Amino acid sequence: MPRPDSVEDLDEDFLPPSWQFQPEPPDDDQPALTFWPVAERPRPDPLLIPLARAQDAIARLEAGVDAASEDIAAGLRARVSLHEASGFLGHHHTTVHPRDLALHEAGLTGSYAAASILGTLANELPWSFANGLEHDAAPKDWVVDQALHYARLWRQLATQPGAHRPERWGSALTLLGAGGLHDDTLAGWADGLPNRTLSPGLLAAAEVLTNGVPEHGRRDHLDLPSAYVAACLWRLHGFGHGVALPFWSAPLSRIDALAQKAGLDFNLAYLDCITEAALRARRELGVLLSVERKATALKAGGRSHLADAVAFALREPVVTARGLGEGIGVSTRSALDLLKRLADEGLLREATGRSAWRAFVVER
Repeated sequence: MPRPDSVEDLDEDFLPPSWQFQPEPPDDDQPALTFWPVAERPRPDPLLIPLARAQDAIARLEAGVDAASEDIAAGLRARVSLHEASGFLGHHHTTVHPRDLALHEAGLTGSYAAASILGTLANELPWSFANGLEHDAAPKDWVVDQALHYARLWRQLATQPGAHRPERWGSALTLLGAGGLHDDTLAGWADGLPNRTLSPGLLAAAEVLTNGVPEHGRRDHLDLPSAYVAACLWRLHGFGHGVALPFWSAPLSRIDALAQKAGLDFNLAYLDCITEAALRARRELGVLLSVERKATALKAGGRSHLADAVAFALREPVVTARGLGEGIGVSTRSALDLLKRLADEGLLREATGRSAWRAFVVER
């Protein structure tokens, strides 16, 4: 290639510096750049920020569950499901502490109605009475059983493949008090629910909760069948692989306020309840992680089953000596010694107040 003879020849291949360009004259046909006055600017969707907040809380909960051990994940689902059942009962003016529900589900307490007649209700509901339950406010056994059905179904949404599918709804809704639904009616209604291309999962769940299950004459604006289908729909939208959608474990005041709202206000209040329920579940997760960290510092002998006992206590909301012995393969006597060791270390506490047939829960 020939060398340039002068600097002028060298500069011909390059654009001149930007400061040498002259601005073009304004185009009269092009309107000048203007800005909307603040009062005339389009306002964002009022659901946008609450929806983002709820999605963030749920995403953080799911990430925490995915990062935790399987023992903690299982224990979290079990405990949050009992909070869900307790929240539903509280909305229906029935006070039952989640730990009392755990005792009842484990078969450690009997009929509340019979205990009320015999005057032994405080023995069946030790945590509820410690939190202000009146002696003449015995929970109805059938309502408690229905709430525990919901807790079990709620856990299954994240643990049993296909539990959220519409073909499984009929049998689940029967347990929740919405029996008698025709399968064709239920299938047609499920086909008309908003899918992930039409609506965000949480707003689709809110739509189900506000409209209710078809052909189910619910007496309250919020009920178990609608909340269950809402959680299933959220799962159908691709979420909830590690933990189902929490709702009833939001503060009772938020749930009661939601029941009085409609339209946009209902959706806003629903998203707020989801956010609060997810935050409560994350606090429960933090408790279990803290117990797991403390347990790693315990010294155990070569043949000790202490680590197995800790894992079992993390999984189960309530632990008895017999249940622990069967769960980890030791005698009841050895299981009692393990429970005493964990209680002395501050990891467990006795939950019944009894001198016999005692049960233990994770210390907060």
